[in-house]
Amino acid sequence: MIMKLSEMSFRPLFFKLFDWAKTEDASKDRLLTFCRLADCIADKLKGLFTLFAGHLVKPFADTLNQINTSKTDEAFFDSEENTAKSCLLLQFILGCLYKIFLFDSHHFVSKERAETLMMPLVDQLENMIGGEEKFQERATMYLIPCIAQFAVAMADDSLWKPLNYQILLKMRHASSKVRFAALLTLLELAEKIRENYMVLIPETIPFLAELMEGKRLLPEFTLCLLFR
Repeated sequence: MIMKLSEMSFRPLFFKLFDWAKTEDASKDRLLTFCRLADCIADKLKGLFTLFAGHLVKPFADTLNQINTSKTDEAFFDSEENTAKSCLLLQFILGCLYKIFLFDSHHFVSKERAETLMMPLVDQLENMIGGEEKFQERATMYLIPCIAQFAVAMADDSLWKPLNYQILLKMRHASSKVRFAALLTLLELAEKIRENYMVLIPETIPFLAELMEGKRLLPEFTLCLLFR
């Protein structure tokens, strides 16, 4: 049905659904439903979805912060299924953002949007909601690909530098799970932007050296990161 609608027909329908999901005092389940729908629509419309996605940037960034256990202890959903629903919501938001970045061909990720999303995304590297196993699954399948594709969509070395630095800071985290996820993110970032990562190596090497000195990182993995 969506594929058959014109832009003029789809736009008001989409924003009506968005307003329905964000209605004050409404059940947060509405947002879960909307984000699942948005993820599916982004997959179907591909690059065309960026015509409507601008309105999602700030709400998505806010929601990422609200369901990050490293930032708040407050439950997002008013039910016993808060953890399961929060994990699903994260999956849908990260999946939707990944598709927006992947199919972006019109420089959707402006400087303003990049700055809005950067810390909410990177801070998800500390979000242990659902437990360590769920965190590792979420990081591998959704978060790391999303952040790496985010960098590609930026296409701006002035934005790559702060993104790289914020990821590097997570490599000093007390949790080995967070440090390892940050390292994998760094590897994926370097793989995605390829030779453009060369300008970021000077600030990256001291952080890797810290990990090696503290015996927190296998030397083989460090070499893989540097020469991949």
